[in-house]
Amino acid sequence: MEIDERNDLMKEIGVVIIASLFLGFVLALNVTWTKIIITGMEYLKMSLFSLLMIAIFVLSQKFVAFSLDCKIKIKLLSFRRYWFQGFTRDARPEFPFDFPLWFILPLFLLYLTNGFLRWLAILDFDIEPKPTKIRRRWKELDEDDVGKIALVGPISVLILGLIFRIAGFNQFGIICAVFAFLSLFPIGQGFKLLNSSRLVWMFAIVFSFFMILLMNLTNLFATIIIALLLAAIMTIAYYIFYE
Repeated sequence: MEIDERNDLMKEIGVVIIASLFLGFVLALNVTWTKIIITGMEYLKMSLFSLLMIAIFVLSQKFVAFSLDCKIKIKLLSFRRYWFQGFTRDARPEFPFDFPLWFILPLFLLYLTNGFLRWLAILDFDIEPKPTKIRRRWKELDEDDVGKIALVGPISVLILGLIFRIAGFNQFGIICAVFAFLSLFPIGQGFKLLNSSRLVWMFAIVFSFFMILLMNLTNLFATIIIALLLAAIMTIAYYIFYE
């Protein structure tokens, strides 16, 4: 392994650890308007669970990227540009640093909603084709490849949530569904999927939304079928009226 690849790997491992510890904090925190409560055991439990969830999320994306002759670098959600064009001809509407949306957004929403809304989608990725793909001119990197990588992460976490649900850990199943749903929002990775295919994005985000609502139903098979049916109906309606 080359030095640059080793450094990239260590950075990505650091990103996964930081994301797991931060999501553990967000999930374990009990927030009210007047006080904030968190226990050590709850934080440890949620951090370990977040590590498992993020590992499944990232590894599935790495696998699909590898199968497409691409390389992705996992990073924390951030941005520089805050507007579409400069206020003057020479000005660029950008921060001089990477704005840490992964840190600000979850804490802001946590406080604003009195602990109700816990934003979990704090990962993003950069993508580049491998040299073997570049040499195949008929298989250059395109939006479909990016969309497949962005989609497989939420799908993998949804499957993990179903496994937890079958095993009787309903809380973890719900969290996985929420994580998948928020990862599909058109911010970061969700925007990559939206940019790839609006119909696939619509189906995926509606399906994950109804999985959250229906996860606690006794019949898990009925949950999946109803969520699939409703997602298909809304996607068809979107295609008819807006495409």
